[in-house]
Amino acid sequence: MSRILYTPRIQPDETLFSYVARCHWLWGDVSYKDTASDWFGYEGVCLNQLLPSHIQDISRHSEYGIDHLLHNHTAYPLHILYNARHDALKASMCGAGDMNIANLSCSPQLAFGSLTKSNYCPECAKEDVSKIGIAFWHLSHQLWGVRACYKHGSELTSVPFNPRKYRLPLYFESIQSVVPSGANTLQIEFAKHIVQLLRSNTIENAGQQHFRSLFKTRGLLTSQMHIRMPVVIERCIEVAEALCVPNVLNTRSIRRIVFEQDLSIHPLKPILLEFAVKGLRKESSPPSIPAPKPLKMSETIESQAIALLQSYQFNVAEISRRLKVSHGYVKQLANRTGVKTTERKQVVTADIERQATKMAIENMSCKDIAAKLGVSEPSITGVVQSVDGLSLWRQYLRMYEKRDAVRATLNEELNRSGLINRAELKERQGNALNWAYQYDKKWLDATFPIQGNHANHSTKIWEKRDTSLFPKFKDFLKQQLETTNKLPSKYALDKAFGNHRWFTCKFDKLTKCKRMYDKLKFKINHNARRIDNVKK
Repeated sequence: MSRILYTPRIQPDETLFSYVARCHWLWGDVSYKDTASDWFGYEGVCLNQLLPSHIQDISRHSEYGIDHLLHNHTAYPLHILYNARHDALKASMCGAGDMNIANLSCSPQLAFGSLTKSNYCPECAKEDVSKIGIAFWHLSHQLWGVRACYKHGSELTSVPFNPRKYRLPLYFESIQSVVPSGANTLQIEFAKHIVQLLRSNTIENAGQQHFRSLFKTRGLLTSQMHIRMPVVIERCIEVAEALCVPNVLNTRSIRRIVFEQDLSIHPLKPILLEFAVKGLRKESSPPSIPAPKPLKMSETIESQAIALLQSYQFNVAEISRRLKVSHGYVKQLANRTGVKTTERKQVVTADIERQATKMAIENMSCKDIAAKLGVSEPSITGVVQSVDGLSLWRQYLRMYEKRDAVRATLNEELNRSGLINRAELKERQGNALNWAYQYDKKWLDATFPIQGNHANHSTKIWEKRDTSLFPKFKDFLKQQLETTNKLPSKYALDKAFGNHRWFTCKFDKLTKCKRMYDKLKFKINHNARRIDNVKK
């Protein structure tokens, strides 16, 4: 008989995992598999403390509504505030979508998880024992980044957590033996902040408008709506270190939170950003620094540049080098005075293309070809790529050059060290050995043979089987020849020796048995032909 008819009342701030674990404790169960079967219909169901699955099954058996369980006993309300995919997340949590929950809740964005640890407050545990007789898991203690109890201000105690084993804090250690220690002020304030967001059923303090107004009141937005990112990043790092959590905020995520609409992001990021910014005092915007006026070139430099341009003897690059001015200034001056400037361009003639192709076939590098022919390296690269199959041919030649270099390296190591095995060779010339193993294995095996007995284990098994089976096989053939006067088929042999398909599929590996079988078959066929010849 199922025990789910006798379910207790769920406690305020209790996780659904804790509720199932408390039922498991009240029913006196020893097997977690039986508890999972009673609740969910099959064994090995994993329940997360914050975003559990199978909420529809829990709702059906406990007579609580799905929305009540979602909004009061899970971290789902925080996703309503900051996750645009919260409807899909809700549907997955009501079903059995354990793997989909992680993606829809953006858990991979944190780069750290809390699936292996659960937290409890010793003071809250004592109050639970005095109230209902057993301590349970509180939702506010499991939230991301929370290291303190918002109610008592004590530091939370972490214990191992297995989502398939429904255990309460009492399982791990005695509540009375844990001495509570006080948490720092920032941890307590953050716990109060996130619990307040969890229990508020409004979305007024969410979205880009809220963050923009918050940043404006703190003086963190410029007149051009740019974030004063160094101040924000520095504050976020300070808060993360005080909370003893990794810093999950960077410039990209901050800009997304402040400016992007319909954001799908893990709630910890905007919550941590809001908490960090609220802790900043309002800063007055720094005084605007007037933009520097463009410096005017002296009339001497301008006249010299015009004189060089009008001489038509120097290009723009040479004039800018001589007068130590920019290319743009010289071009602007040329346009203003009406002097035409032509930049020197390298032209690849048909003769240069033929020579470059010939040198490329001989596997000369593009850099050397360009230096020899007096053109740019990209031009040579274009010539090589324009010839069909030339790039592949050069790769083929480079592989041969690499092979010769690797062989020379390994042979040099062999001559230097004498007898050397592959383990020692890998320590000294690991890259060369790996390349040879991948592309030149035949030469590697011949030059550096594998030492030791590396005979195939499967071959040994068949040899042993053939030796042990041969006497029985011989007696069986003799018996069949005496009774039926003909040789049994391979199918009959398989049937007689256990239907292992040794004789129909792997008869070649039983060498002794097959040799005897073929010998008898040849003799029987030979005698049959002699008898037919005599009759004729």
